[in-house]
Amino acid sequence: MKKGQQPGMKKMTATTTRNILATALIIITLASAAGFYFGLEYIRGYAVEVSHAVTDANASGKSVDELSQLKAQLASAQTLVTKADKLFATPSTYQTQALKDVSKYAAESGVTISSIDSSQAPSGVAGATYSEVITVQSPVSYAKFLKFLDAIEGNLPKMQITGITIGRPSDANGDQITTDKITITVSVR
Repeated sequence: MKKGQQPGMKKMTATTTRNILATALIIITLASAAGFYFGLEYIRGYAVEVSHAVTDANASGKSVDELSQLKAQLASAQTLVTKADKLFATPSTYQTQALKDVSKYAAESGVTISSIDSSQAPSGVAGATYSEVITVQSPVSYAKFLKFLDAIEGNLPKMQITGITIGRPSDANGDQITTDKITITVSVR
């Protein structure tokens, strides 16, 4: 045994040390390459997840915008539905509603109503139609009478004049006219 050498220990030569260091360098290089490869794959997977999350967020944002637009459309459609509902009276309320509306329009236009009679159209007629026969006190001012008829035609629920007779009184005075019975059809749903 050589001096300074402990028993069971071999002396390392420069070549052996170089070989060990070269092997260690190769292992470290391979481990680094493998670590870089797996790290890159992990980052690619994470990038795909982020891309999906961004796409989902954009789609969700568009859905919220579309829902807001749909909500606005529904709100505007609701006002149309409300207006459409006002176009028609119901069979249980048409008489009261028609009487109230006709009386109001007569008072506003200065026309005096003598009587109002109600009747239902014969069965078999498409859609339910009800009639009101109005007798106006004659003679009446033509301008007031036109105002009264215009108000009836513009009413909601819809009322339509389906029969009217107008004449001149024998002692014509200004814009005075005579009228017989006025038939009004009331739209009922």
